Amino acid sequence: MATERLNRYLSLAASVSRRVADEMVRNGRVTVGGVPVLDPGTLWDPSTQEVRLDGRTLVPVQEEKIYIMLYKPDNVVTTMKDREGRTTAPSLIGELSSRVFPVGRLDFHTTGLLLLTNDGEFAYRLTHPRFGVEKTYIAKLQSVPRPAELNVLRRGVAIEGKMTTPAQINFIEKKGGKAWVMMRIAEGRYHQVRKMFDAIGHRVTKLRRVAIGSLELSGVEPGEWRYLTSKEVREMNVYMDRRAVEVAGQKPPSDLPRPPKRFETPADRGKRKVIKQSINEAARKKEIEKEKAAAAAKAAERKGPRQPKPAWKRGAKHPGKKKSPPKPRGPFKKR
Repeated sequence: MATERLNRYLSLAASVSRRVADEMVRNGRVTVGGVPVLDPGTLWDPSTQEVRLDGRTLVPVQEEKIYIMLYKPDNVVTTMKDREGRTTAPSLIGELSSRVFPVGRLDFHTTGLLLLTNDGEFAYRLTHPRFGVEKTYIAKLQSVPRPAELNVLRRGVAIEGKMTTPAQINFIEKKGGKAWVMMRIAEGRYHQVRKMFDAIGHRVTKLRRVAIGSLELSGVEPGEWRYLTSKEVREMNVYMDRRAVEVAGQKPPSDLPRPPKRFETPADRGKRKVIKQSINEAARKKEIEKEKAAAAAKAAERKGPRQPKPAWKRGAKHPGKKKSPPKPRGPFKKR
């Protein structure tokens, strides 16, 4: 049985905001199947029931699709409601004829492009990994990464035991020991961009999303929003169709035979253990030899080369002349 929320239907059919629709229901102006209803969240079946406002039947209307670009500022959450009372992204837009919801999420301290819509199919295509929609970020780093470190991100890095897909990295500039880097990824893990840079030893101090697929952040300042044009929506749908084909082509065919799984026998485990022990012993012997050689070199360096005795210590040598023994000396000297 198809059901629909009463306040949502009333908002569309009467062209009023959701809040006004709630007040109409609570004031007893709305009936469903001839019975007054006071709960705005009541579910009803459009195929078997009729909704009337002040005794007049409401004609069903098709919901208008809404697509919004929001420049999310700092310290804003992307949920519909927040228990801690923080500012939410939908609250920056205000009341519309139809309720919109954020597509995906941006972290609390991440700014930039956020899409909101009431089109569930559009949101599904944007967020599902099968379509591989790319997101572009500009990150300010606390330190300057080396090219080799950025190449690690280009190949993929392990985060919480799982490898990331290769990222597109462009180094923008460095100034005062800081660096600005642009990253494009087709994933959306929790704090992924920050964790990827943490993995190579560089902390992100500022992060802004500047593009989603073919759609770039433009025409809005932080905290402002605008409707997407029909051309932008059309281009996004074309982009998602193309990406779905590209992502499907990157995966191996599902009908490829898998190699048979090899099971290890007790004899194999014994051989592997003996080989591992011999490798460890050889490595240990090599370490001991290195330690001995280093100790000998250090001792030789501390002692230094042996120096010959000076001539005054060795005494004068005359060839062919023997040294006479010393004369005995009496107790008294002759005067």
